[in-house]
Amino acid sequence: MQGHVRKRGKKWCFVLDVGRDPATGKRKQKWFSGYATKKEAQRAMSEKIAEINRGDYIEPTKMNLADFLDTWLREEVKGSRSAHTFDMYSTLIRNHIKPDLGSLPLDKLAPLHIQKFMSQMTEKNLSASTVNYALLVLKTALSWAVDMEMIPKNPAQKITPKTKPKPRMNVWTPEEVARFLRTAKDNRYFTAFHLALSTGMRIGEILGLHWEDVDLDDGMIRVRRMLEESSKGSRIVERTKSDAGRRSIALTDESVEVLKRHRANQKQEMLILGYRSDLVFMNMKGKPISSRGLRYHFDGCIKLAAVPKIRFHDLRHTHATLLLRQGVHPKVVQERLGHSSITMTLDRYSHVIPSMQKEAAQSLGNIMQNG
Repeated sequence: MQGHVRKRGKKWCFVLDVGRDPATGKRKQKWFSGYATKKEAQRAMSEKIAEINRGDYIEPTKMNLADFLDTWLREEVKGSRSAHTFDMYSTLIRNHIKPDLGSLPLDKLAPLHIQKFMSQMTEKNLSASTVNYALLVLKTALSWAVDMEMIPKNPAQKITPKTKPKPRMNVWTPEEVARFLRTAKDNRYFTAFHLALSTGMRIGEILGLHWEDVDLDDGMIRVRRMLEESSKGSRIVERTKSDAGRRSIALTDESVEVLKRHRANQKQEMLILGYRSDLVFMNMKGKPISSRGLRYHFDGCIKLAAVPKIRFHDLRHTHATLLLRQGVHPKVVQERLGHSSITMTLDRYSHVIPSMQKEAAQSLGNIMQNG
């Protein structure tokens, strides 16, 4: 392969003869410019020739980042991700990535562009979670561009996420849990609140629950589907947040009794109103209720009970914290929550572990003193 270096204005460039165009028979040349010195251009030319000889060279695309991201959402994300994820990606791309980076040619996007973009998002007082999510979307999209041979490498790959403080978990004490449940016992969705506290299930898992997933004889719940919500509506899907999320959870005796009463009341309501459904939680037409609707009832019960205001998701954290403080092994807590590894559980609830260690040290001291 032939190539030569030449100077253009104050910069150096090189041109490569890459053969003939099979359609026209004309000689094809590729120009590469923007080098400060002749030596730099010569070194780049040698690297490019080696890249072409290895078959690693990819023809630069003329598409800008905005058009590419639209293509990625349409061709890759829409068919392989949930509707909720598609909405989240689309919103973040439309509101943040396109305005700052969208006009850049895809093949000219460099790590420095992405690093500056993240700094600009931080300067706008956006949370570290939003900034890191934007980086994740870019990394995922540009990785697909590499797979599709649109660019030779991912410019976002080596960019590190912003460090962020661990969010403070707000959990209830056993006394607050008991007070809330006493107050909420007459609410239509009391059983949902009870399950969140006694099983640690996510709100989408609770709202996607069918009676065929509940074994009241053996006291078990199988988590295998969830309510998926998006701008286009909601539906129950046969999947969980992760592979580890597909699990079985043992119920307390009290939870079994709560579910039995709920089932009996539900059957009576269906008979009176004339609808049928296998959903554990539904509206008065037999349709799934929204997470927003459930949170509305939850917040109302919090006010009546005069307990500290927490998010519905904090019921999951309360469940885990109460178990760990009772000395339940973290592995059991991991399985109940559906975490992918015990490391995730330990990291998330490390604030509970010191008190457990203190109790363990005291027990060991007693053994050593008393034999």
